[in-house]
Amino acid sequence: MNKSCSYEAIKKNEVDWLVLSGYARTIPEELVEKVRRVALYPECRIIRENNVRMSLFVPHPETGEVIFAKRYKCRGLKDIVKYFFVPSKALSEWKIMNAFLERGIPVPRPIAYGEQRKGGCLLDSYLFTEALVTAVPLRDFYEQSLIPSGSPHYALHKKSMAIKKLAALVSSIHAEGFFYRDLHAGNVLVAERDDGTLSLYPVDFHKAWHLRRIPDFMRIRDLAQLKNSLAVSPADQLRFLKAYALDAPRSCTHLKHSARRIEKKAEQLWRVHLKSRTKRCLVKSTEFEVQKDLTRSLYYRKTYSEDFIAGVLSQYGTPSSSGMITVVKETPKEVVSFTTRSNRGEDRKVLIKEARFTGFWNRLRYCFFKTRAKRYWIAARGLKVRGVATPDAIACIVNRSFGLPRQTILLMEFVDHAYELNDYVLKRFGTTVSPQDAHVKNRFIQACALRLRALHEKGIYHADLKSNNILVKENPSDAWEFYFIDLDSVSFCRKLSFKKRSNNLAQINASIADCMTVSDRLLFFKTYARGTLLLKERKTYFQRIMEIGRQKNTQPYGVTFSPPGKQSTR
Repeated sequence: MNKSCSYEAIKKNEVDWLVLSGYARTIPEELVEKVRRVALYPECRIIRENNVRMSLFVPHPETGEVIFAKRYKCRGLKDIVKYFFVPSKALSEWKIMNAFLERGIPVPRPIAYGEQRKGGCLLDSYLFTEALVTAVPLRDFYEQSLIPSGSPHYALHKKSMAIKKLAALVSSIHAEGFFYRDLHAGNVLVAERDDGTLSLYPVDFHKAWHLRRIPDFMRIRDLAQLKNSLAVSPADQLRFLKAYALDAPRSCTHLKHSARRIEKKAEQLWRVHLKSRTKRCLVKSTEFEVQKDLTRSLYYRKTYSEDFIAGVLSQYGTPSSSGMITVVKETPKEVVSFTTRSNRGEDRKVLIKEARFTGFWNRLRYCFFKTRAKRYWIAARGLKVRGVATPDAIACIVNRSFGLPRQTILLMEFVDHAYELNDYVLKRFGTTVSPQDAHVKNRFIQACALRLRALHEKGIYHADLKSNNILVKENPSDAWEFYFIDLDSVSFCRKLSFKKRSNNLAQINASIADCMTVSDRLLFFKTYARGTLLLKERKTYFQRIMEIGRQKNTQPYGVTFSPPGKQSTR
């Protein structure tokens, strides 16, 4: 416990508190009431809320001082059992904050923490600290410094100052034996004083460990996580490592030569991070809501209101509203349609894909495997977190009867003024083109090839990547946006194999009309492979692409791949 501060232990409303002297009355009463019923107090400002915790700014009822409050949520039996044996997150963070203060590391001043337990089982926990209202996360501060405003030399000076301060802070944290475990640019606040000096404050310590000495692999992990969270130049990375090694103990000076180890660990952590963020669409979080019962599972994005989701489903399921639903495709197993409905005052066009399961064995199968709608829902999230454009997946609904799935409904954003890739090619380049149009055509081919390469370099494999599953939206000045759809066959991996790359290249090659000449197709591959080792393997790729093309039904696209030794038309 921090010996420089005086704390009082009290119990109020079945909550055990440890409170900084001077706050013993207001914390357990007025402020806790505001945290518990925040919707009734407009003066409180919620910073973040998810299924784990809620954080907010709460004004002191007497002094007006703004206090930062956290309420950790107990999510059920799992948390009750866990925190029966280990300290709660509030207590862990409280201890680490006081340990930081004792060792001279600046943190927001801890004011109080409280736990409500019954029979030793945790029911509720709170943490109150000083609020750094004017401070901003390091990530935001660094990005703001990149925006040209005022003197560019001053912006560079601020960036350099922040990097050096950050290196000194992280070095001191590690030197004092703290393994942060959640060290990213969102957990470091930057306060800029009137004289231009910067103060950095680490926050969010519930994952931190305090050890006698930090081994190198823990340092590397913290530094790698920090690197992933801050988009800095190689020069700034080197500047950070040099400053870190300069301030670190002698035994740590070798870290300035460990950039490769940090890079390798950063890649590993980034893959884990992407996988975790992809799966968030299946649980309640800041972005997604999940509702489940015996007959239905509903997953939806919180940016779309629950009334909007319910309205679309009601409209779709009501026969009298069929005039408001436009059917695009209908088979005994699948119906694709779209409609328009207002979401928070803005009209949204929604694509609806309904899949029906007929037959007992078919329904039983999807008790053990993910339905196509659910695979699409996960893949759409995976593409979004990896920075790949795809129409928003709004909601995924799985309806059941007798415990077996009978119907799935997928709601997606409808992209206006977008065409399937082959339709766009025929529309724009299907007739004789002028020299100016030929230049635009080459730019389009290169843009499409670069987008496919970016998809593959991010470890994304679309097993059904024909031209129908790529939407093209033309913007002014001959620029294009590409959206990938039909994502139920998408998978994520570390690195795509020759087989997967060649299969995707062959799928696109075989589903593009013959207005794309042999030269155009060679330009596509050269652009895709430029600057990589793939260019050296072009003969192998060409042979495989042609071999796959001969096995596919290419007649709907007006393309013919002749057997070897005979002339082919494309």
